[in-house]
Amino acid sequence: MISSALVFLLWGVVCPAWAELRICNDTDLPHDVAVGYKQDGRWVSEGWWTVQPAACVTPISRDLQYRFYYFHARNPERTFRHDRLSFCTQPGLFTIGGDNDCETRGYDKTCFAKIDTGLGNKSFRQNLSSHSEPWREPAYLEPGTWGVPFTGEAVFLDCSLMFQGGLQFCRFIGSGRVFTVVEDSRTPPEVFAALRRMTRATPVQIEGDWVGLYEDSVEMVLRSAKERAPSDEDRVLNLLQGDWYSEIDNNDQFTILGSERQNRYGGASTSVEYLSVMPFCGEFDGLGPFLYAWDSQGGTGLCYEIKEVTESVLDLVYLPRGTELRYLRQETGPDTPIR
Repeated sequence: MISSALVFLLWGVVCPAWAELRICNDTDLPHDVAVGYKQDGRWVSEGWWTVQPAACVTPISRDLQYRFYYFHARNPERTFRHDRLSFCTQPGLFTIGGDNDCETRGYDKTCFAKIDTGLGNKSFRQNLSSHSEPWREPAYLEPGTWGVPFTGEAVFLDCSLMFQGGLQFCRFIGSGRVFTVVEDSRTPPEVFAALRRMTRATPVQIEGDWVGLYEDSVEMVLRSAKERAPSDEDRVLNLLQGDWYSEIDNNDQFTILGSERQNRYGGASTSVEYLSVMPFCGEFDGLGPFLYAWDSQGGTGLCYEIKEVTESVLDLVYLPRGTELRYLRQETGPDTPIR
């Protein structure tokens, strides 16, 4: 008779241990699950699997070669607590290679949570309850949650990726300030989705909380950013768009794109400035409109009275000296290219 110990030993030889990543639904609601992982040196995202309560799915049924894997679980009655790590997804079944440029490739950008399988583990079980929580009204909907409540008009500048962490941030220009909003759990994802669809120089009404004030810049958490009807100042800014050169010195040139001015001299780029068109500028009020320009690296701001702006001519008066500066639009001037 074979001893129980020998049977156990033979079982271990004949039937090797399971090697897999299992995701189990220990909540009382069904979830759709997607995973992200590295395969042959390239990131891959895959889904969706529907996992019923008390059931599991095995999206990876092989040895786990890496310590970290990633997943997302969705149910309309639950909130998924992610780790701000984005992968590409789409509504139906998918297997997508690469985790960059999701929207430009026609996919959705979805934040995933990290699965730490530990060092050397060939298999791992991840429960949904660790990241799927009962839905509740987000705190960011309450004014003053993150800082000083603020509502005001601005002009959309752009959205880009931060150098560290791959977090997206978007910028607005308004009332002589740069408003910066970072894509994190404080600002609703639908607000960022709307911002990514905006074009440069779109007039917007923003509502949110000031969380940091630094010279001419403000960090904000947004509750909403909605396109609004252009104001008189917006219409003046729209006339300023394009390439200009000085009437008295053709080497003195600049390009205005949205709320940014790229200055050049003799064809060489110099400074980049942010621009606001306002009915006042510092102690100057009542003449207007005024152009407030400040260096993008935090330099001193300058005030100009906009004496005239047409399709071909821009007359500025530098304050407080009263120096008149006259510019002509590039299309009406010398053949020297401005770019």
